[in-house]
Amino acid sequence: MENTNWKHFVGVDWASAEHEVCALQADGKQVDARAFTHSGDGLADLCDWLLKLGDPGSIAVAIEVPHGAVVETLLDRGFVVFAINPKQLDRFRDRFTVAGAKDDRRDALGARRLAAHRPPPVPPPGCAARHGDRTA
Repeated sequence: MENTNWKHFVGVDWASAEHEVCALQADGKQVDARAFTHSGDGLADLCDWLLKLGDPGSIAVAIEVPHGAVVETLLDRGFVVFAINPKQLDRFRDRFTVAGAKDDRRDALGARRLAAHRPPPVPPPGCAARHGDRTA
């Protein structure tokens, strides 16, 4: 799971209806940014879009929540997911804009930048730590 050679960093600004997603190469060059609906088809489209970037294990995905359909779908497809505290993302936003206004695309980019600092990833499905057993 520990990977220091990420080829891409992806930030997801989670929402109940539509998720803003920003993908960047490891050197910081933006690859693309898109919005995906919060539906089965939308999540499948998100994963298919990310798979065009390369092997799921070489892509670090940052999102504001550590659970839910988006996280589960990404983990099931083999992506490494980093949960970013929404308050941390809010404070990080202040570093890049003086307005302080919430902007979904900017938040997706901020989440991507935070993932580059490598917080602990969300454990994959079936992992004892994911189910509350911290002794494993």
